Amino acid sequence: MTDLRIPRGQTATLDRVDGHLRIGNHATVQSSNVKGVVVTGRVYLEGKAYVNGNLECDSVESESFLSEHREINVGGQRARLDLIGRYTHLEVNGNLTVHKQLSVSHSVEVKGAITASDIDVGGKIEADAVKCSRIRVGGRTEVKGMFEAESVDVGGKVEAGPVKIGDLNVGGEAEVDGGSITGNIRVGGRFISKSKLEFGELLVYGKGALAGGSKGRKVSAFGKLEADGDLISDVIEAGGIIEIKGDCHAQHVEIGGKLEVSGSLYVSERIEGVGSAEVEGNVETAHLKVSGKLEADRITAKEDADVSGKIEVDHGLKAAQVTVRSGSRCEGVLIGERVEVGKSADLSYGGWGKWGVGAMTRVDDIYAKEAIIGAMSTAGRIFANKITLEQSSSAWQVTYTDELKIAQGAGVSEQPRKVENLPKSPF
Repeated sequence: MTDLRIPRGQTATLDRVDGHLRIGNHATVQSSNVKGVVVTGRVYLEGKAYVNGNLECDSVESESFLSEHREINVGGQRARLDLIGRYTHLEVNGNLTVHKQLSVSHSVEVKGAITASDIDVGGKIEADAVKCSRIRVGGRTEVKGMFEAESVDVGGKVEAGPVKIGDLNVGGEAEVDGGSITGNIRVGGRFISKSKLEFGELLVYGKGALAGGSKGRKVSAFGKLEADGDLISDVIEAGGIIEIKGDCHAQHVEIGGKLEVSGSLYVSERIEGVGSAEVEGNVETAHLKVSGKLEADRITAKEDADVSGKIEVDHGLKAAQVTVRSGSRCEGVLIGERVEVGKSADLSYGGWGKWGVGAMTRVDDIYAKEAIIGAMSTAGRIFANKITLEQSSSAWQVTYTDELKIAQGAGVSEQPRKVENLPKSPF
């Protein structure tokens, strides 16, 4: 093996180096053929290095070349400060292939594609495309085309075309043109996917935006996330604000802040939370347990609906079992096999804001096999086989087939009616 050094400021025309190549500050490597320069060993950078053509090597490493002495004033006394640091820059006018590690202290600029195992850049990296196992950049990463990596860790900002990434960790901002991020996405500032993205777990602390049709395992937003169209995610946690401009499909939804859906919300397992949800279309789920405010055109829960707070539904709420907790307000018809209004608050679950313990519970019409109106509760019309009005409760009208119990102090505005058959529920 023969090592080669290009002195500072000089240009060398090469095709192959069987050994290590050391490039002096402001030196240039010129390829003697269209295939480029091949270095079997390492490439050492002593400062700013320029390569005209493709470069292939075992690894790229930086060396410190900055040594400077400065006089400073500290508390009226002059002192000498020795500065020793690294400022290395690699510029390749072609493709860069590094079989092992690409390590540059300041910046890398490649007009073609970068292929490497590990990439460590202290400042900024630019390329038409990147394919690597792991990349760490202290400042900024700009990739015009495909960006492939198992792990991406960037302190500042990422801008990329389509991506195929495992884990993405960005301290500032990230903007990608769709693709897939199969692991965890952690972005401290802003995250944007301009095209459809398949993701693992997306955690947004600041602001986030997803293209319509994006799909993932988990979304957690403590800032604000916007989906410009349909969104599919196994788990959705709205700790801050999530706005979905389309339909939303999930297995589990937890609302701590605010969820807005311009389409319908389909949740196969459970919706729960203490925040606010506004759904322009329908809500469908197996279990519903909310303490806060929920608005929708229609709500259907296959198993049970447990409501604390306020529900507003244009065409009603339907569940096998409906429970409206003390102090709550439901606007819209309630439909269920068993509907219980005014049940004691579930204190283990959360607060109700202005809807609290001791306040009057109010619901509109009820269609059920069994309806129970608890103390300090009032209902509109009730259609049920069995109806119980507990003390201090009231209803506007009751129609039943089997049994009616009215406790002392309870009241019905109109004369109760016993019938053979009940009218059909709205849905």
